[in-house]
Amino acid sequence: MSALPAERQSFPPARGETQPRPGSLKREWSKAFTLMLLALLAGAAATVVGVRVVTEQIQRATFQHRLESQAVTELQSGLDAHEQAGLQLLSAAPADTSAFLRQQEDISARFDAAAGILPDDHGMRATAGEARAAWQEGLSAHGLWGEQVARLRGNHLAEAPAFAASGARTRALLADVRRASLDALDGDIAYGAQVQQMVVGGRVALFALAGAGVFFFRRRMTKHLMRPVEELYRGVQKLQSGDYSHRIDVVRNDELGQLAAAFNSMAATVHDNHLELTFRATHDPLTGLANRAVLTERLSAAFGTGPSHPSGTANGASRREGLLIIDVDDFKDVNDSLGHEGGDALLIQLAQRLRGCVRAGDLVARLGGDEFAIVVMDDRGSATGDVAGRVQSALRDPFSIDEVRLKVTVSMGAAQRSAETADPAELMRQADFAMYMAKHGGKGRYQLFDARGYDEMTYRAALRADLAAAVQSGQLRLDYQPVVELETGAIVGVEALVRWEHPTLGRLGPADFIPLAEETGEIGAIGCWVLDTASRHVAGWRRSPGTAADIWVSVNLSTLQLSSDRNLAALERILANPAAQAHKVILEVTESALATSSDGGVGALNRLKSFGVRIAIDDFGTGFSSLSTLAALPADILKIDRAFLAGLPGDAPAAAMLEGILEVARKLNLDVIAEGIEETGQLDLLRSLGCEMGQGFLLAAPSPSPVLEALLASGAALHPPVDTDARAEGA
Repeated sequence: MSALPAERQSFPPARGETQPRPGSLKREWSKAFTLMLLALLAGAAATVVGVRVVTEQIQRATFQHRLESQAVTELQSGLDAHEQAGLQLLSAAPADTSAFLRQQEDISARFDAAAGILPDDHGMRATAGEARAAWQEGLSAHGLWGEQVARLRGNHLAEAPAFAASGARTRALLADVRRASLDALDGDIAYGAQVQQMVVGGRVALFALAGAGVFFFRRRMTKHLMRPVEELYRGVQKLQSGDYSHRIDVVRNDELGQLAAAFNSMAATVHDNHLELTFRATHDPLTGLANRAVLTERLSAAFGTGPSHPSGTANGASRREGLLIIDVDDFKDVNDSLGHEGGDALLIQLAQRLRGCVRAGDLVARLGGDEFAIVVMDDRGSATGDVAGRVQSALRDPFSIDEVRLKVTVSMGAAQRSAETADPAELMRQADFAMYMAKHGGKGRYQLFDARGYDEMTYRAALRADLAAAVQSGQLRLDYQPVVELETGAIVGVEALVRWEHPTLGRLGPADFIPLAEETGEIGAIGCWVLDTASRHVAGWRRSPGTAADIWVSVNLSTLQLSSDRNLAALERILANPAAQAHKVILEVTESALATSSDGGVGALNRLKSFGVRIAIDDFGTGFSSLSTLAALPADILKIDRAFLAGLPGDAPAAAMLEGILEVARKLNLDVIAEGIEETGQLDLLRSLGCEMGQGFLLAAPSPSPVLEALLASGAALHPPVDTDARAEGA
């Protein structure tokens, strides 16, 4: 025990006096003040009784608290060992089931013993009962209670997190019992303080009655009794205020000495329990590293301002904290091969190596599982990278786990605090994103946070979240691009192109959100909306004066709509509706999408074609379909990708390939639509090669429904005049 301050030392007698012995005060009373004998005897009796009451109260409270603390500690240690044995059984590792059941019986007996020790005050007994029930329920839920163990077969490692969570709940309830025990102890201490105050008040009243005749005795009592009692009172107050390190040093061979000893014993017990609870709350129990709460507190302090924070001082204005998030690569393989004990041993050794890679002032923490973090005090802006380099160097040597040597790598993501970093949570997100990029970039890597990649990820995440409401909120729109008969310029059909009128980002094209819709599964709802809306629009146009009655509409399908029975059934319900006029509908599927489908999408396309629709192969020529595959598809139309037209008419190889595609289409009796016509030379070449239909900005750009409806009603031709000289040269 460290030396105490001067005001907390023992109370020596006055100069020339000796330390009083038990009973000496009473003899002085009879010599000095015979007339005040009865009053002084009463005062002495009251003092002794009061001191004994306080002493016995504190001793009883201390003894009871020790019993309660010991019972809870034994239960916790027994539960920890039992949980480890349960995890071995769940993982199908070799384990002694008889010993496991004996542990259950022993823990049950300890719960029974604790029920006899714990009082009903502060709900300790009830909470212990809840802990017992939670323990039994956790074991029963995973087949580990009593006779269930004999029927447990196979590897139940997937249940380990849930089983550990039930054990954590039991330990949390036992921690509540421990805290309730401390609360009860505080109540007993408070009661002792009240008794102490009553004793002091009684003594003061007796001294007032004694008057000047007991002045000498009062002085001695003040020195040898009141000061120690006041020190006890101050000690009780400090203990109540949370100063659990306070101790009393009163060297007396009487009741006050016993009271001081009881107080010190109680304070030591409370202090130890407080330190244990504090350590458990701030450190990882496996590795001894700081936990997530300490890491968050450290970063919050770093982001604070004021003289206590480096960032708030003139000298620390340029200081920047770096954060490393470290994740062990393929840690699951370690657990699978060496068991959880081996995985834990690896984490302990890894924590030791990480400690050796940092400097004074840096913080190493375990976030959970196989994930660690390091806060780096980075004045130069390069210290974070230096620490990451030392970590990689420290991991070059293999780990030794139960005579097995393992080569371990980690993926590290780093984020550097800057003036734009809003708070610790943002710094954590940045470092975590960088670690994610390192993990997906090949593992065993160090990746610094990339703001552009993070912005793109958050942008896509926001779009993904908003996309779910796009159809229900009526945010989707359709533009239509005419498909023209190249010889006459007449509009024979239109292609429906979906747009998203985002509430904050404005109009978005399909390339911005259709891939996201395929990832989230919203493609089914969007595709059905497009088919239903487009077929009804064009059906309405056919009834308008001046519009061709046989104009058709083409709609793009995703391969996910073809591979999902639910999405396919939704499309069939739309096409079965007479209002859709399915025989005037063309469904477009890309060649590459069909190539990746298990059966080429033939089964789904045949189901849809039974409703009278026609099938178009979009972007033809960019995939890898063979001619035999093309012949097997239930296709009616080939749409030549715009890439074949980009270099025309001057690109001779492209022109030859285009001519070959047109010839294949004729042999297979397929119609052809050329996409991306943007120049007159391209149009003339297509005419000369006999391509019948096309679309592109040279002919007409995609437009909203009212514009297309007016264009169709006008009957206008949509191509430049035919250049007969060019036609002759092309021929």
